[in-house]
Amino acid sequence: MKKIISVSLCFLFIMAASAQLVSVDELAKMVKDPSVIVIDARPSGDYMKTHIDGAINVDASTLCNTTPVEGTLKPAAELAKILGGHGIARNSKLVVYCKTGINAGRVYWILKYLGATEVSMLDGQMDAWFAARKPITKNPKKLAAVTFSPAVNAAINVDKAYVKSKMNSAVLVDSRKKEDYAAGKIGNAISIPSDDMLKGSKLKPAAELAKVFASVPKDKEIIIYCKTGVTAGFTYFVMKSVLNYPNVKVYEGAWVDWNH
Repeated sequence: MKKIISVSLCFLFIMAASAQLVSVDELAKMVKDPSVIVIDARPSGDYMKTHIDGAINVDASTLCNTTPVEGTLKPAAELAKILGGHGIARNSKLVVYCKTGINAGRVYWILKYLGATEVSMLDGQMDAWFAARKPITKNPKKLAAVTFSPAVNAAINVDKAYVKSKMNSAVLVDSRKKEDYAAGKIGNAISIPSDDMLKGSKLKPAAELAKVFASVPKDKEIIIYCKTGVTAGFTYFVMKSVLNYPNVKVYEGAWVDWNH
């Protein structure tokens, strides 16, 4: 009986996590729901060429600083103002996509950092939507401005001093390309490039992803970093929302800040 209950709870947990990864067919239905906001996280130029019909544009780069450290987040109040200006509230039902998943992952992590309650990502991104011949348009969509009231989850966003204090206890995951990792890394960081998590434009199945992350223990604090904080957000989505790692953080300053 205990075994049955355990298996059932595990199944429900997996279902809850996978609900944050939305298929093309699921999104095709959701996009018709006025309570759902679809966010295109690509640069505005790409959005204006063609995008999912019904999607708004929130360019991931507009949420980040270029100086003094590239890729670090703008202050929470400023982020909330930007998102609210796009018609996004903290309790909005959100689905994010981009071209490869990297920008979408970045925006996903930022939204979770700000306390957004319902955020999902499109599996396969724009390529999958094109391949399925779902509706696209060049016409931009604008929503009326609302108030985004942030409930900042500071625990998932760490700085250089925090990383230094955890060098001997936390597990560092480097999501940069292997050649960048080979040229230099933080401490004893484990190399898991974001490309290793994909099969084409789609995420690998959970069982394959578990093998990719087999060297990363689940009972440790995990700190992810990349070059400028971008691919780390995508890795955060995979580890937290697909593989159910319980204690995952992002070093937003990343390699650029570490060497600043």
